[in-house]
Amino acid sequence: MNAFAQALSAALQYAIVSRQVSDEGEFVGFLYREEPAFEHDSGWRFFSGAEDDEYADNPDHFITAPLSDVLNTHPEVAPLMSQTQGAWEWHDEQQQFVAVADWQGQN
Repeated sequence: MNAFAQALSAALQYAIVSRQVSDEGEFVGFLYREEPAFEHDSGWRFFSGAEDDEYADNPDHFITAPLSDVLNTHPEVAPLMSQTQGAWEWHDEQQQFVAVADWQGQN
């Protein structure tokens, strides 16, 4: 796929993003990709990593955002976009995202 087609495909896709990341500007500390849940869903989910269960259980704490917006705001996640599924968390010492070995998707 050429660069234009890749950009167009990303622009048409959406992700679910924690408001800690989208509204409060927190760094993406945890992300995962699962099977899409709705039309144009990329399957990507972005969290700061500080959300507790109570926070995560409230759908008002999340937005649906264009994946291209997330990538513009958080370019550090771009290298993972070719992954088809899995979870990653930021590792401060390595200064990169590392795979979460024991993560199991909700599917």
